[in-house]
Amino acid sequence: MTSWSLSGTPLILASASPTRASLLQAAKVSFETEPAHLDEEAIKQSALQDDFSHDELVILLAEMKAESVSRRRPGYVLGCDQILVCENRLFSKPRSYDEAKSHLTDLQGRPHQLKTACVLFHDQKRIWHHISTSSLVMRSLSDKDIDNYIASFPEACLSTPGAYQIENGGAHLFSEINGVSYDILGLPLLALLSFLREHGLTTTKEALTGC
Repeated sequence: MTSWSLSGTPLILASASPTRASLLQAAKVSFETEPAHLDEEAIKQSALQDDFSHDELVILLAEMKAESVSRRRPGYVLGCDQILVCENRLFSKPRSYDEAKSHLTDLQGRPHQLKTACVLFHDQKRIWHHISTSSLVMRSLSDKDIDNYIASFPEACLSTPGAYQIENGGAHLFSEINGVSYDILGLPLLALLSFLREHGLTTTKEALTGC
């Protein structure tokens, strides 16, 4: 089996996101997962009080995750984050299904932006970052549409700021999506792989194990 690694060492993904992990797995990139445990809401509120732009905020969140894990893990550490902005309002993950319904009600019929950032550290030094912005338009939804989505995909509704996951039934909610699919899912994979190739990302052959 062929995989891609950095001089034979795995990339460290500082995220608990199963979607980001699945994207790296599909690309056959050798990686390990070690989530950074940060109080993201406190960081957001502090940064906004200091007049951080939304771009600066999402980069900061990704950077702090990568930096935190880099302190205890050598090698390449990748931090990622994504925020949702609608008419300059920042949405956070809903804490209940009632709040999820409120998010979907507020977003439906209006364009919003997903800002996705990733930051790479190597041996506790920041060496690269990338940010992308995708624009999505949620179609007009009835209360029944929203209730049906929440009932059908309850975990997705509490996992992301917009109370939806494109990869988990969210396509039913949208009339227009503009952006790279990887970026929308939370990992700017094309930009990441391009940078990693410049830093030794090469193919390796893994032995197959039999019964």
